[in-house]
Amino acid sequence: MTDVKDSIEARKKFWQGSLGKNQSEPLKYCPEFPVVARRWNDWWNFRGDRPLMVAEVADENKKIRRDKAFDLLALPEEWLAVRRKQVEHTHYFAEALPNLRVDIGPVAIGAFLGAPLHFACAENTSWQDPVIESWENPPALTLSEGNAWLQRVLRLLKVVAEDAAGEYVVCLPDLSGAIDVLMVLRGQEKLCIDLYEHGEAVLSAASHLVDVWEAVFSRMYDIVLDAGAGVTQWVTCWADSPFTVPTCDFNALIGPKDFGRFCLPSLSDQAQRAGLCVFHLDGRGPARHAEALAKDPHITAVQYTPGAATPSALEMLPMLHMLQQHEVPLFIESPAGEFKQLARELDPSGTAIRVSGLQSPEQAEDLIEWRDKTF
Repeated sequence: MTDVKDSIEARKKFWQGSLGKNQSEPLKYCPEFPVVARRWNDWWNFRGDRPLMVAEVADENKKIRRDKAFDLLALPEEWLAVRRKQVEHTHYFAEALPNLRVDIGPVAIGAFLGAPLHFACAENTSWQDPVIESWENPPALTLSEGNAWLQRVLRLLKVVAEDAAGEYVVCLPDLSGAIDVLMVLRGQEKLCIDLYEHGEAVLSAASHLVDVWEAVFSRMYDIVLDAGAGVTQWVTCWADSPFTVPTCDFNALIGPKDFGRFCLPSLSDQAQRAGLCVFHLDGRGPARHAEALAKDPHITAVQYTPGAATPSALEMLPMLHMLQQHEVPLFIESPAGEFKQLARELDPSGTAIRVSGLQSPEQAEDLIEWRDKTF
């Protein structure tokens, strides 16, 4: 790939300069963007003056498609028209960023490496078929400029970035973490066995996949910032430096010892190369790895999503307090009805809460008024 040899470190000054310029100007759909950006930058540094709130309320216009428009991915202009209407017909409150995501479903790098990609349009998701049959003769796992999904996504990013400049920010696809990419390419049951039967092969492949991630990540940042637009991820923070979201849903299947040996090294490496990261922690099971995350100096922040067995983040307050004691900023998913209690319980210096279930713009405004009077 072009510019693969250019390291992220060599590009950071350009990226930071572009992000700094971007955050100094209002956006069409976020006139107070310079203030919002400052609050997010304070959050990263654990020095916020209030808990941040990410709140969106969609218009009730039933003619607006609210899906990911997977059926239009091969038609960039038509796809953009559908997705842009979603931005135009959404109200963004507090520290929410108006954004449009280039999305082909979870763990996009698997598709970029040749895993056959399938869409479930009704469920708004996708899945990939494994391609690693054995470790005796594994595929090369090398990016190819000819990969159709890589080219399609880069084309969509360019179209969106050119449209977004001065109006909204561009949300990158889910590039995930190395072990989750392996889980897609190998299959989760086989990968579990591989930890014991082919541990060194797993570690070597994970290390290589961080290089693959870096190449894709760098290419995408260049495309968006060259067009004068800002960048975010599906954890919709703002940062004046590049950041990544190195997910590891595979950690739900393993204990702390295996997480420390097989998952954390590549996660930490990816986070260090980006400079900032928000680690996605999903549910009660993966929470057993929170202490290891808190102690790793490269895991900058943690996003917590209560799983089906833990419907409320309030049940995980001891873990959340522990992370904040290590000055790890938190991005928490929460129903609107729990926002006030979470905001009171946690340190506002490093708390962001994305609220769901808002019924009207007035409900969002009431929460903002309460927050700004309380903190």
